[in-house]
This record gives sequence, C-alpha cells and structure tokens, in this order.
Amino acid sequence: MDLKKINEQLELKPPSNYNPSRKYGVMGLALGYQLHARLKKYTMQKGFSMSKLIKILVKNYLDEMEEIMEEINVDR
Repeated sequence: MDLKKINEQLELKPPSNYNPSRKYGVMGLALGYQLHARLKKYTMQKGFSMSKLIKILVKNYLDEMEEIMEEINVDR
C-alpha cells in the first residue's frame, strides 16, 4: 500500500459538534459512481462484501501508519 500517496490525497476536515458516527460507529461513504461501480464489480467477482474490503483496507492503513509513527517516536 502506498501510504505516502494516500496521505497526499487526504484532506483535513474540521471536527463537527454533532457526529452520529461517534455514537453508533457507522458512517456514510460517498465513493462516486465510477469508484462505487468498480468496488461493487470487484467484490462481487471475488465473493465478498464491499464493507468487508473497506474495513480491511482501513485497518491495514491504520496499522501501517501506527507502526511508522511508533518507529519515528522510538528513534527520538
């Protein structure tokens, strides 16, 4: 996974006072038509759910970023 490329594509968003995802642990995800179609086609061909793939990708991204941050902190 190219973490640098992903981080460059992320945009900072100011925190909201009301956030139902904090309360329920769910969120909406707007992928756009083309990305949603690609994701749906791929997951249907492979036989697993879109949400499962998204969860795995998010978990792996966070695991890798935390590992990098730990290495940076250990080096100091």
